Amino acid sequence: MSNTQKVSELVANIKYEDLPASVIEQVKRLTIHTVGVSVASAPIKTSKNAIALAEGQGGKEEAHIWGGHGKKVPAQVAAFANATQADVLDWEDCSWTGHPSAGAIAAAFAVAEAEHKTGKDYITAVAVAYEGYQRVASSVKPSDEYTKTHSWGLSSWQIFGSTFAAAKLIGLDADKTNQAIGATTYVTPVAMGLHAAGPAKSDIYHFAHGTDAYNGIFAARIAEIGFDNGKDYLDGPLGYWSTVSDSNNPAWFNRSLNDNNWLINETYLKHWPANMWIQTPLEILDAIYKEHPFKADEVTEITIDPTTTLTAPYYGDTARTTLDAQFNLSFCFAAYIIDPTPSADWFTDDKLNKPEILELAKKIHEIGETRTPRDHFAVFEQGDFPKMTVVVKLKSGTVLEKSIAYPKGHPNNNTSLDEEYELFKRITTPFIGAEKAERFIKAIDSLETVADFADIAGDLQV
Repeated sequence: MSNTQKVSELVANIKYEDLPASVIEQVKRLTIHTVGVSVASAPIKTSKNAIALAEGQGGKEEAHIWGGHGKKVPAQVAAFANATQADVLDWEDCSWTGHPSAGAIAAAFAVAEAEHKTGKDYITAVAVAYEGYQRVASSVKPSDEYTKTHSWGLSSWQIFGSTFAAAKLIGLDADKTNQAIGATTYVTPVAMGLHAAGPAKSDIYHFAHGTDAYNGIFAARIAEIGFDNGKDYLDGPLGYWSTVSDSNNPAWFNRSLNDNNWLINETYLKHWPANMWIQTPLEILDAIYKEHPFKADEVTEITIDPTTTLTAPYYGDTARTTLDAQFNLSFCFAAYIIDPTPSADWFTDDKLNKPEILELAKKIHEIGETRTPRDHFAVFEQGDFPKMTVVVKLKSGTVLEKSIAYPKGHPNNNTSLDEEYELFKRITTPFIGAEKAERFIKAIDSLETVADFADIAGDLQV
């Protein structure tokens, strides 16, 4: 059996009854978290533009847009807007290879509503989407040497989460799921990862998550109607892997499943609206601040050890886009010190150029051994996480120091469903209101009893 067929059989054949209780709970956790941080991105221009673009498309009325205005659009268009919003605050999840929720959750939500699927159908689709996505993404992960001269193709493989979710929900069998993989390889964005290069990062990166969700659903639909000679595109010397990587590890497709090793449970739900490798430092700063509150004008220096290459530059030297801020440790620390409650308010135009933040950011430095994000991901994939240390020096002479290995949201320090529900209420109530927020929480809490997914999607409208 080809590797493509192996992952196709897995996606097509897993049933709700095969899912462990931990996976069902994790789907609920990922759903409430992803939808919450998406709706909370409402004040950011990228989210407003994604919603406006989607609502202006017209077409078959199938699915709502998160944070939309009550208008239904085609499922793939809704998924585009939802997936874009999911990444706008960089607050969703992170696997060993990317942000699967921005594709899998957004696509599954839209298709489940359009197809009037049950909550159990949705849960199963998300679970297999993560399992299939991670097999593909990990099998094609490029070497360190390759990424020195090529872009990191996060969005290039993230599309498979969308494809698998849609394929499961529209009922593709294993052979047609195999064809859907073939269709996906033709519509995946292979020139990806350039957002991390050069002096400025572009918010087109957020839209790339949206186009992935759109194209993944469309690839599944293309396979549904059928076409010739599109099978086994993950295999062979000219397979999908060769377009995004210099390596191919087929062992991932032979990975067996038991109750304890579902890859969806190895997902990190980000506790802060920031890049993955700023999570631990922010967690430490938050712990220090709660034990010993201080003001911005009291700070003489803050150091973070070790240095992460992606997050280290001084924020004032960037173009100050939303993405620049989310990938910059000096900005995120300064934003926290001025306002310790994370929200879209950290990334308003005023905050991105606030003189107080620019000045404070000059006092924040990364020191010690230099590590790349790939170094950190290697630790994460082994079930661990990089330990980091933050030292805050105040004008009074006080020195505050703390180290943390597992930030909140890591599989070894996971958030509870109740904690996710509280976060959802706090960050969405300003936009959809307390009543809708509470009603949506109750629906997710009993998601396995939902008879028609369309019944719960309307509560996410502003």
